[in-house]
Amino acid sequence: MPAVSAITDPGDWLRTVVPFDRLNAAEQAEAAGVVQTAHYGAGETVLPRWRVPGRLFVVADGLIEEHDAIGIVDRFGPGQAFDYRAIVQGRTESTFIARQTTTCVTLPTAVVQALIRGNTALQSFWDEELIRKADALIALQQQREAGSLLLIRLGDASLHPPLFVGAATTLQSAVEQMKQHGTSYVLVRRDDGKVGIFTGRDVREKSVLMGLDSSTPIAGIASYDLASLDREDFLFNALVMMTERAIRHVVVTDGRDIVGVFEQADLLRYVGDSSFAIANRVERASTVAELEQAGRAIPRLIAALHGRGVKPRYIARVVTDLNRRIFRRLFEQVVPADIRAEACLMVMGSEGRAEQLLPTDQDNAVIFGSPPDRARTDAPLQAFSQALCKMGYPPCPGNVMVSNPAWAREQAAYRRDLAHWLFDGKPEGLLNLAIFYDAAAVAGDEKLLKGLKEDLFDLLQREGTHVGYFAKATLQFPLPLGFLGRFVVEKAPPHAGQLDIKKGGLFPIVHGVRSLALEHAIRETNTISRIQTLASEGSFTDSFAADLIEAFDFMSMLRLRAQLERPQTGTATDNYIAPASLSKLERGLLLASFKVVDELRKSLRYHFKMELIT
Repeated sequence: MPAVSAITDPGDWLRTVVPFDRLNAAEQAEAAGVVQTAHYGAGETVLPRWRVPGRLFVVADGLIEEHDAIGIVDRFGPGQAFDYRAIVQGRTESTFIARQTTTCVTLPTAVVQALIRGNTALQSFWDEELIRKADALIALQQQREAGSLLLIRLGDASLHPPLFVGAATTLQSAVEQMKQHGTSYVLVRRDDGKVGIFTGRDVREKSVLMGLDSSTPIAGIASYDLASLDREDFLFNALVMMTERAIRHVVVTDGRDIVGVFEQADLLRYVGDSSFAIANRVERASTVAELEQAGRAIPRLIAALHGRGVKPRYIARVVTDLNRRIFRRLFEQVVPADIRAEACLMVMGSEGRAEQLLPTDQDNAVIFGSPPDRARTDAPLQAFSQALCKMGYPPCPGNVMVSNPAWAREQAAYRRDLAHWLFDGKPEGLLNLAIFYDAAAVAGDEKLLKGLKEDLFDLLQREGTHVGYFAKATLQFPLPLGFLGRFVVEKAPPHAGQLDIKKGGLFPIVHGVRSLALEHAIRETNTISRIQTLASEGSFTDSFAADLIEAFDFMSMLRLRAQLERPQTGTATDNYIAPASLSKLERGLLLASFKVVDELRKSLRYHFKMELIT
């Protein structure tokens, strides 16, 4: 790539840069006519956070750093572009700063969007780039999460009080005291003041193997080379010490005084349910049982993140990553490699939209490249569904699972289904179309799913009027608002005094936005991403898009909080909340959220002329 000093025509230079080298001659001429060059000094802000981007930047020379609220997220050198994610979402989520003197070639956002709509190769490149960016951000978030947990000071951790015994304490007495106090150690204080530690492992490896009598004093077999850290040290240091010295106990001091003992089990309680640790356990799992054990920690992680005030959409991103890791590893473990090589495992529904929190019912399927040999495929696919049930993912009431042959077929069969679902107009077919549109590939040959989605968009381009039938389901459930803005709640048990926030609020947003996204052939599956894309294309005003996102976030939070307050039974969670249990402010926000939903429903009724659809 030529140095910036050698660039005399930025339009010509842009033609050499991926992915703009994929433009045809007319598109290259269009880009060359509006391209501009911008120069930035070291430390200068190129693009601030929360800004609506007017242009796409391509680094010609120098270095750009992307920063979020915590630190550096990414770096962009010559030939790399930013911030396409902001163009899709409607605003930047990061700040972009010139690390050194930098020159950028820029294109107007509207031109970039037009080029992408007209060039499938360009669109494919940016779709893949968005996936790469999302994966990188999740990995960074997990690293930060693990790091922040390990930066807790030992003095702020849950320490076991120092359990001292005298030098004459016998083996039997030491074991009895460990059992009585619920510890796996005692601290032995000798007559000369020296302190040692005697642990449960010493009982097994020293006293038993050495054949010592139960009346033997432990002072002679205790360890006096104590592993100790100050109360101001971090959990990270305890982790390093335990790893390097292959020990399970660290003595915590305050000056010369022993103030507690930190055990390996304590450390696991801090990091064991972090997304970083769960992901590591999933990747290391070699059996279905180990995967199940890792997956059981996810609800505890959700509760912990919710307790820290993390928005449900960000929790869902973490949960989506973990769930998909589990599905992928399980698929590898129970489905033979030769079958996996010719198939694509996909998840649908809320899992496909990356909005899954606590487990709901399974929505998954398999696409084969050619008609499957049922004698080879049925048993492993049954095993896959059964294993997910054991892991706490309830079976789908509609049987949308890989164990159902109707959802484990060849690409050509699904292609016929898409046309049937769209043109037939029956509720079951439209539901299948909805969950398929939300599908995301998890394992295997992703091109099989991508090809089917392109087929769907081609169908819609020819027969777009059918989207109105699809969108009509937005009005399926009544808005739970009555006279003078009062909430309409159930009168009979078991949900007396409650309302279904999914049917009344979340579903109309999800499906209404999904309908518009389908009409516009939007590739994103996440509801908020779809809202942002629709706003950038003019289907929503920026203010209404912001209201929709706020309503979706708030109602998702209320649903999650109510679900976490109920016992976890291993069955699909319900979606009821009790308005009377909310604060006055929360009731006001819920009322405002339902009014936003009502506005969306009215706009969709008009847009799709639903009064004419029978």
